[in-house]
Amino acid sequence: MRRLFLVSAWLFLASLLPGLLAAQDVKTHVDQGIANCEAGKFDQAMKDFNAGLKMKPKDPALYDYRGMVYRCKGQNDKAIQDFNKAMELDPKFARAYRNRGMVYFDLGEFDKALTDLKKAQSLGHKIDEDFLKMVARKAAEKK
Repeated sequence: MRRLFLVSAWLFLASLLPGLLAAQDVKTHVDQGIANCEAGKFDQAMKDFNAGLKMKPKDPALYDYRGMVYRCKGQNDKAIQDFNKAMELDPKFARAYRNRGMVYFDLGEFDKALTDLKKAQSLGHKIDEDFLKMVARKAAEKK
């Protein structure tokens, strides 16, 4: 009876191991991607985040990270697509709204930027009030 319990317990733990290892692998890719992005190695960062997405294709944070790399590379359409995907996967993912808002700001689409930044703020992401006022002013001037 004890042997059966030990075998069952071992099989249960062994069944959890691949998931734990995969989670660690994704974290490794994220950590490497962030480090490469900070070092300006955007192509390598893109490879890191893509590898993470292959393992965890429904993780909104990975789309958000990859979107930031696209933004750094000046590929704003692709960045917006990734931020949209992150928000599709998790409509309350505040950072994706903030990051998409920053792309819209870069593009001079201040009304869209303001909408996204306010949404991010309403979801708990800290947005500098002076920056929000400036974006609101630019949006009003553009109308």
